[in-house]
Amino acid sequence: MAQSPAPAAPLLHDRYRIDERLGATRLAVIYRAYDERLQRQVLVALFREELVSHEALRRRFIAEAQSGVRQLHPSLLSVYDSGAVAGRPFMVMEYVSGRTLRDLGPLTVEVALLYFRQIVGAVAVCQAVGAPHPPISSANIVVVDEGRVKLVENWSMAPSEFGADIAWYRAPERVAGHPPIAGSVVYSLGLLLLEMLIGRRVNQGDDLNVMLQAHRHGALPTLAEMRPHLYIPSLAHLIVRATAPDPSQRFPDASALSQALDDVRRAISHSTSRLAPSASRPSASSGAVRGRSERASSSVNRPASMRPDPQPVDSMPPSDTMATAAHRLVMEKTRQHSLAALIAMVALFVLIGSGAYVLTSLVLEGLADIQLPRPQLTLPENVPLPDWLTGVANGSGEVLTVTIGDVEGLNLRDEPGLNTRVIALLPNGTRVRKLEGPRNVDNVPWVRVRGEINGRPVEGWVSQLYVRSDG
Repeated sequence: MAQSPAPAAPLLHDRYRIDERLGATRLAVIYRAYDERLQRQVLVALFREELVSHEALRRRFIAEAQSGVRQLHPSLLSVYDSGAVAGRPFMVMEYVSGRTLRDLGPLTVEVALLYFRQIVGAVAVCQAVGAPHPPISSANIVVVDEGRVKLVENWSMAPSEFGADIAWYRAPERVAGHPPIAGSVVYSLGLLLLEMLIGRRVNQGDDLNVMLQAHRHGALPTLAEMRPHLYIPSLAHLIVRATAPDPSQRFPDASALSQALDDVRRAISHSTSRLAPSASRPSASSGAVRGRSERASSSVNRPASMRPDPQPVDSMPPSDTMATAAHRLVMEKTRQHSLAALIAMVALFVLIGSGAYVLTSLVLEGLADIQLPRPQLTLPENVPLPDWLTGVANGSGEVLTVTIGDVEGLNLRDEPGLNTRVIALLPNGTRVRKLEGPRNVDNVPWVRVRGEINGRPVEGWVSQLYVRSDG
């Protein structure tokens, strides 16, 4: 008896081939599908069957689909299509995959602010047009590429866990039973930023009720308490204001928070820039005066028994002072050259002696079968090695190491930018040589590097956020 052929994957609207059920959100079941017409992967959100009789939730789902068609913000999922099947509305969205912020642990200030700015921007746009957005939670932020995040409804979480997860970010007025206002989401965003910086949810234990009461009474830990070594007053002040228990003391909405965030980023960038060089060098006379004032102040602070006998400071003519300084400089350089010569001579003797010892041991081993002990030499860490020993591509640029974490690898692109062609994948720990950059494209700093993969030289652009200097 011939076997019946396997059933073909169902087609939605004679176009979208349903491949796999990924999970469910509060309102919909999420499927991974394939658009047969445009030849691309998509996500299909199908309104949950058990909610069909809830007309308010049905209208809300349809409103989310219609607002998504407008493609409000790049950090929100774009909606490609919508419709209904068997009385259940659905929408077709762009396909994304990646790790959530909750899986990443603590982020650097630079990366945290890069991601946070995108999230706040997405919420601000939704607030401006009155469109719904996914709830704020670190489980709802997916890192999809170098420097890019998406705010989604987490479909990998069980529906029964949604309420408890979102409650950790609930504003005090919401805990008290009041309706949400524009500033309520600002409170949630402030908690999210603090979580990104410390690597875990800001809680007072495992009891949700205890945490909610802590929100209500303003008993939240500060950034200084959670990360004492991270001293950025402007950033700490922004978090304190965003998480103020009184809504009137917070930023009024996400747009105001976004503007304040830009001010903080500029302040941090300015405070870490190099100091401008002095316009002119101090004169010899001003240096002499400063030296006398420093000596005078130090002598005032000494006990009388320890003070030297007073010396006539101005008894030596200026020309004699300059001659003495020049003489000291010459003597200092002479000592430095003598020390360098001595070190070189000792190194030469050690090298010759070591070579003679090794040669003698080889001769004795070959002629008389006598093996002398041979010392094992280990180079200090700071001694530079030639390129052929380090495995780094040739050149004079700075050596960088890929630090992408435990994901597959770091994309090497032909040009800077998130939408450029990927030409290779650099595994974590790969050492490369910096050739150019950084250049800011798509709000991400990029550097051009040269490296080797399986002995093959490669060259391209990578995100500077995922490489660190070996220096």
